[in-house]
Amino acid sequence: MTIFTNHPHEQGVSYFEHLGFAIGISCRLLTSVLAFALHALFPFITIKREFDLEATCAFLQERNRFIESAAANRQPLHTPGRAYAPARHDTPAVA
Repeated sequence: MTIFTNHPHEQGVSYFEHLGFAIGISCRLLTSVLAFALHALFPFITIKREFDLEATCAFLQERNRFIESAAANRQPLHTPGRAYAPARHDTPAVA
């Protein structure tokens, strides 16, 4: 079982916290990829600002800072009263 828990514990989080964190990022990236793929095939479809390239990069940087902060402080990611609230990104949409 240590093969599944070594990396998360090195990061200062549990297996399930790491799982949730990684799944959340993968869902966001998948949504962005699908939006860009649709836009590539159908250029008249615009990409929502929250999924454009700048907002996606900002999201990844924010999440990386969040997980590094949690690991540095050795605090669980999901503690009561410590909900993650992503910053709003008002970047222009790709047209």
